Amino acid sequence: MPRNVEKRDYSEKMAENLKKALTEMLILSFLSKKDMTIYEILNILDKQSNSICKIQYPYGVIYRMSDRGYIEIAGKAISDDRRRIHYRITHIGREYLGKITYEYHNFLSGINMILNYIDTLEDERPNADTVLPK
Repeated sequence: MPRNVEKRDYSEKMAENLKKALTEMLILSFLSKKDMTIYEILNILDKQSNSICKIQYPYGVIYRMSDRGYIEIAGKAISDDRRRIHYRITHIGREYLGKITYEYHNFLSGINMILNYIDTLEDERPNADTVLPK
């Protein structure tokens, strides 16, 4: 398999893993403001991120957060012949949100410091036009 295909696959996997890691934080952040349905959350994520943060299969993360006690069902309603389940964040979920939000900002801060440092370094690689000694 060509190396560029492997890199593209790795890049796509990395993006997918990053989205999974941040999905809980985003969903809990919404629920920390008000009770919402999954449909409402998905629509806001899609619109506010220009479809960058679109979640294809949200129920796995919802069930996982529910099992861990981070969210719970706030109520059920039927509209347009569809059952809508409203979720709310729990006290445990608020504590978890605080921790992961702190870790997110802390990690992002570290990444930015490193990138800023890299920008200050001199490029010591030979110029593409330079002929290397044999």
